[in-house]
Amino acid sequence: MQNFKYNTPRGGLASCIQIDNGTNGCFESIHYQYTLANHSMNRYKYRPLIWAALGMAGFTSPAIGQKQVTKQSQYWIRYYGKYKLSDDWGVNLEVEDRRYFKNNRQSNWFLPRVAVERKLGSGWAVGAGFTYYLASSPQDPEQETVVTAPELRPHQYFTSTQKLGKLGVQHRFQMEERWIHNSTSTELTSGYHFQGRARYRFQLSYPLVETKSTVGSLKAVAFDEILLNLGHNIVNNTFDQNRIYAGLNYGISKSFQAELGYMNWFQQRSSGNQYYNRDILRFTLYHTLKLY
Repeated sequence: MQNFKYNTPRGGLASCIQIDNGTNGCFESIHYQYTLANHSMNRYKYRPLIWAALGMAGFTSPAIGQKQVTKQSQYWIRYYGKYKLSDDWGVNLEVEDRRYFKNNRQSNWFLPRVAVERKLGSGWAVGAGFTYYLASSPQDPEQETVVTAPELRPHQYFTSTQKLGKLGVQHRFQMEERWIHNSTSTELTSGYHFQGRARYRFQLSYPLVETKSTVGSLKAVAFDEILLNLGHNIVNNTFDQNRIYAGLNYGISKSFQAELGYMNWFQQRSSGNQYYNRDILRFTLYHTLKLY
């Protein structure tokens, strides 16, 4: 006696476990799949769960729609010095002034950002440095600056640079330890609070005009960078900001390059549902100096 399977009149599937040897007919079987009727009943049974899910989506969608986005326009002017100490070692120095177009009011100021960098070979480099950063409040160009809070910011990074034909590709991973001066909306208060931040930047560059030296050269530069807040005090804004940039870099001389570009800076505030969306014109003067 062997078991065999057969279709039932209602569209299900059954297994015969007792066979009549005389007629080879089945007189005892077990249904092990739902009939079409039972399947339909189960389908309707789950409908309330579907409606509940849709109801939850309808409940949460207004919260998404309530996010407040403040549009602003700024211009950034910066100096970026690359001082080569040897084939493998160097010092980078950055000074940057960030201002609103409206009323020409200062927003932020780097004074300065300095880092020691070492090349590791095969396009890899590692560096560590320190930034003294000043942030002006309120972040509204129509109001006068009331308080300027300093920030002490050590940072560490490593980069990977490679060529794909003429296309330059760079990845940068950076960690920042931020000690931000405590303040109210009107004055500085005693002490600092700590906040960590992780950054990743993907950058592309492509030569448009090539020369034997850097004089007269022209290249296109673009990058996207995401920044994430870290720490136990971060509740609603783990995502800090995203920066998208595109610009043109021109070789003035063997030592100097000028770059002009546009950046979109989208930043989430600590509330979690308020954002800044900034259109930024950025000018950079690059200075390369060989000291050996």
